[in-house]
Amino acid sequence: MQMKLMLMGILVTLFAGKGNDELTGSWETKPSPKGNITRVVFKPDHSFEGFINKKPFTSGKYNYENGLLYFTDNGCGGKSARYKIVFFSNSDSLRFEAVNDSCEERRKGMVRTILGRIK
Repeated sequence: MQMKLMLMGILVTLFAGKGNDELTGSWETKPSPKGNITRVVFKPDHSFEGFINKKPFTSGKYNYENGLLYFTDNGCGGKSARYKIVFFSNSDSLRFEAVNDSCEERRKGMVRTILGRIK
């Protein structure tokens, strides 16, 4: 009986909150040729903030399910977007693949962005 309870406890710990764990946290680009660094912070409450050189440039709400990021930010006239998140390098890096984003400027920026997890 104790072994069953211990196993159940381990499984609950492993799978509790599994939804956003791989995305929640701080992510950052390497410096661009101009020296700019972009940081995005995905929060557990499904909000996010984006910074360029530590200055806020965007914020919004997101949902992450089955490898897809759904979000609306304060740019692009409130248009929402959907991107596939591609994790690589032991899930410490990610890139975006557009699924549905009618905001051309945002889409062009997102598809060339690679972020690394800040530990």
